[in-house]
Amino acid sequence: MQSQTQFPTLKWAQRKDRLYITILVVHTKKPSIDIIDNKKLKYSGTDGEKNYSFEIELFDEVLKDESKYNLDARNIFLNLKKKNPGPYWERLTKDSKKNHWIEIDWVYYTEEDEENEAKQPDFNGQDFGDMGEMDEDDVNDEGVDLKIEKKDEDKKNEDNKNEEKKEEEKKSDLSDLDKEEVK
Repeated sequence: MQSQTQFPTLKWAQRKDRLYITILVVHTKKPSIDIIDNKKLKYSGTDGEKNYSFEIELFDEVLKDESKYNLDARNIFLNLKKKNPGPYWERLTKDSKKNHWIEIDWVYYTEEDEENEAKQPDFNGQDFGDMGEMDEDDVNDEGVDLKIEKKDEDKKNEDNKNEEKKEEEKKSDLSDLDKEEVK
């Protein structure tokens, strides 16, 4: 039995030209993420037991076509491009009302005048997909983006090939040493 819909916790940080938003929902299944009219962020999804959703009007406009998202088993990461780069936004939402489920992401927070020295989010080096509705083909039963899994698999294959190459080089080096000892 599914419970009523809840707001997931959001953490956010910003730069002059970007917003970094993390939606904290573990094992998201069938997520729907969209930007409506470049100013509303809409999310819905489930973790199998609870339904989560929200729709917020952002403080200012973002560019949907230049914004990206990624998800892993623990979070959904949004990298949103601000339409008007410049001064930091006063808050994430247009509404000045305090939302208890929206928090500052202190890991990536920086003061505007210290932006050049700030830690840039890499979200574990993950690739980001384009913003918009996910196809069912993009998400498996566990709610994990298949494109990300494919990229991880390709990286593991590449790492394995590099390891095999190093092993072959070691064997070759040892073989050369053996030949020198015989002389």
